[in-house]
Order: sequence, then structure tokens, then C-alpha cells
Amino acid sequence: MSICTQCGMCTNSGGNTDRLPSLFDSIGPIMTGPSSSHTAGMVRIGRMCRQLIGGAPDTIDLYFYGALSMTYKGHASDSGVVAGLLGQLEDSPGIKTALQTAKAQGIPVVVHRYPDDTSHSPATVDTELTRNGERYRIVGLTIGGGEIQMSEVDGFPVELYGSEDGVLFSTSKAYTAAELSSAVGATFQSCVSTVNDGVYFHTAISDRSLSEDAMAKLKLLASKVYPLAGLWDFKLVNAEPLVNSFDELLARAKASSIPAVAEEFEAKRSGVTREWIRKKTLEAWKTMKASVVAGLGKNNLVAGFMPGDDGAKLMKLVNKGKNLSGPIVGTAVARAIGVMEANGSMCCVCASPTAGSCGVIPGCLLTSAEQLHSSEDQIIDALLVAAMTGVLIAKRAPVSGALGGCQSEIGVASAMAAAGLVQLAGGTPLQCCEAMALALKNILGLICDPVAGPVEIPCIKRNAIGVGNAYVAADMALAGIRSVIPSDEVVDALINTQQLLPRELRGTLVGGLASTKTARQLKDVWYKRMEEMG
Repeated sequence: MSICTQCGMCTNSGGNTDRLPSLFDSIGPIMTGPSSSHTAGMVRIGRMCRQLIGGAPDTIDLYFYGALSMTYKGHASDSGVVAGLLGQLEDSPGIKTALQTAKAQGIPVVVHRYPDDTSHSPATVDTELTRNGERYRIVGLTIGGGEIQMSEVDGFPVELYGSEDGVLFSTSKAYTAAELSSAVGATFQSCVSTVNDGVYFHTAISDRSLSEDAMAKLKLLASKVYPLAGLWDFKLVNAEPLVNSFDELLARAKASSIPAVAEEFEAKRSGVTREWIRKKTLEAWKTMKASVVAGLGKNNLVAGFMPGDDGAKLMKLVNKGKNLSGPIVGTAVARAIGVMEANGSMCCVCASPTAGSCGVIPGCLLTSAEQLHSSEDQIIDALLVAAMTGVLIAKRAPVSGALGGCQSEIGVASAMAAAGLVQLAGGTPLQCCEAMALALKNILGLICDPVAGPVEIPCIKRNAIGVGNAYVAADMALAGIRSVIPSDEVVDALINTQQLLPRELRGTLVGGLASTKTARQLKDVWYKRMEEMG
């Protein structure tokens, strides 16, 4: 198997079947809700487009296909792309009003919808942009959990993931990395070109952004230049994974611990220090705690199908001692629901591994950390175990409801939370992996069937089920109960189920709960409101 040295994606014909995500793809990004793929991912695509064209566009045309052309309003996908084009970040509160901001700045935005198009991935946004009289066409898609892939620039294929430094450019001849380095006075690790009608389009990757002097020299050689600079504070520097599987994780953890292996993994992958990793994990934890507080207030959901205070209602019942599941599970479930209500109101959350499942881990870990009087370092260790669990799953399987059903979101989040709970409770590395396997196999086959499109029904309540499943799996593992099917084979089963799951049950608004009479009525109401919103 060959791995792209820039993005960590498998370059075999099978596509993204073997990836090298970061711990902070698994617990991250910190973002404005409601969807990591279709909100945060769209912001990132917009940011990439802005960078490639050299600033904010003068006009914006967006093309959405398939399911996304029906759900984009409920996910604020149009607002997300425009926010990124205007220079906003994934956690900006201005995402909600980005369309109005563009209008105020005199930038027209036109959305084109193709709901019957099956030739594009439903996670695709096709942009046509103008800037300073130049016209650009740039295509990107989201691949789960806020991660993106830019696939086309002005008719030429590319493979970019937002963390690259370097430059794209067009010339009348092909350049090698050595020739380009000599010509512009910069160092390039690779320079790959494709040709069309005598035009050579190059993707040149460096270890840093080009200097003004190097860029000026390149512009003398090239007919068109598109600058590249990594968009976030970590990137892939070593594509050779420290561990590939749960078996390898356990073997390596014998000499230390899973949190230590997770730190070693990220240090090798991203070239960062242990201190940096723990600090960034703490930032994710602080966001999770803040989202719990926000969620237990009054939330105004994007579609308004529900009142937005279900988490607070359950918390009141728990505080009265009248719930049947007890104070720990009851509190964790109430918090998980609240976090998702905050997410559905476009508040700031930490995707884990997605925004659609962002309530599970904070609900579980905050509640049990209080119960166990855990220290900050112990909580960080638990989050690192959860993140490493997510990485080893996401390395092989998509964590996107549109790609693999809700088993890919709530199922994976529940497995991550179960492993983190066992770590928090002082369990062994083997028990952490058993908890992951027990939790994940319990939710195999869970479909993605959002009612009318917004991330509300049944997404919010499914976070509650993810919490309950995580606690059950953690308790079984701590008791010494094993999963007969080994951890890595449970991931095999997830992949198999994702591949067999019909398109109608992967976020298309066709099957499951989305097919019910009430859902169709709500869809009519929501679509009418979408038309009014433009």
C-alpha cells in the first residue's frame, strides 16, 4: 500500500481506505455547529478557495449536488463556504451571518441545486469565483469530521487537504522539483504536473510557504499562480504511522500506556511536542465543557423542530432524583442532549469525531470525571485514549453519516467514549480496546436519516443513546467481559456494513425516519422556509 507523503491518504485505486488522521481530526475541529462535514468542512473549503485565488472573491456561485443540495440550508453549508471565502475560521460566530455580510460587501452569492445528480459525491461543493477580472473554478468535498479534499482547480485534478505549503501554477513546460527549486530559489519536496492542451499544471509542495521573492520569480515563469499555505496549526510531516491497528496499539502500550502511545503517534505524525499535544487536548476539553454549559440553557435550533431545552428538562428530572437510569447516566445523557442542542443552534462545539456526535464524549467524560474526582491530567489522558481510538477507526473507515450511516458518527463516538471512560476509571489498555469493540458492535447498521435535513431529528436523541451504550460497554470491559470478535475485526465489520448500507439510508432524506408521514410534513415546512431564506 502506498501513502501520499503530503496528505496521508492512500494513493491506491481503492481511494480513502487507509488514512493517517491526526488526534485532532478525531477530537476536533473546534467549530461553529451544526455539521462538521457540511459546516466546518465547507468553511475550510471556502478558506482554501480564498487562498488559491489570492483573497476575497468579487462574485460567488456555489453548486450543490444530491443530498447536500437538499440539506445545505439546515447545515449552513452555503454560509460556511462564504464565511471561509471572507476569511472567517471554523469557530467564527460570523458563519451564521456570512451571507448577509457578503451582501453588505457587494459580493453576490448564487446557489445552484442539483438534487438528482448522482455523478458527484453528495459531499461536493463546486465553486465558480471571480476576482479582479479573473474567473476560477475550484471543487472540494468533505470526507468526514471536518476534513476536506480539494479535487479540481480550473479543470485540472488536484489532491489537497488543507495542510500543504507550496504553490500551484500553470506553464507551457513541465518542471521537476529540482528545476523549480533552482529557478525560484526555494526548496520543494515534490512537483507533480498534469498536461491539458499544451498547458502544464503543477502541484509543488514545500515545507513552508513561499517567500515574496520566490513567488515573484515564479510569476515570471508561470501563466497562472495559486499560493498554498497550511490552514491550521498542525500538518502531516511523517506519513508512516506509529501504529496501524488496535493489536499494534496494545503491543506498544505494554511498555507505557495508551495515552503515551497517542502522544508518540501525534509527535511522529505532526512533528509536535508532548507539551503541545496536551495543551491542544486541553483546549478541546475546555470547549467541550463550555458547550455543556451552553447546552443546558435555552437554545434556538436552526429549524426549530424542537424547543431546544430537552437537555435542561432531563437535567431537572435527574436533579429531583426521579429518573430511572440514576444520577450518573442521567446527567451524562442530559448533557449530551444539551451539547447537541447548542450545536444545532450554531454555537461553538468540539467535533468528536463529528459535530453530529459532539455530545457523547463531553457528556460521558465530564460526568464521570466529577464522579471520580479526576485531575486535569487524568481527563487529558482519557481524551487521548478516545482520540487514539477514533484515529484507528477513521484511518480505515469514513466517519461521516453521508458516507457510512450514523454508525460512523454515533457508533464511533460511543466507542471512543467507552474507551475514554475505561481509562478514566483506571482500566487497562486491553480493557479500553474491549470497551471500544463492545460499544461499536452494538451500533453496527445504524442509519443516517435526518428528518428534513437539519442536524436535529434524530441526531440529538441519538447522542443520548451513544452515551448509554458507552457506559454499558465500559462497565462490561471493566468487569473483564471480552468481545469475542477482536477490536480490529469489529472495525472490519463496520467497513463491511458501511459498504453494504444502501444509499437511501445514508443521509439522503429518503429512508428511515425521514420517510415517515410526519417527516415529510416537516420537510415541506422546512423547504418552504428555505425558499424564503433564499
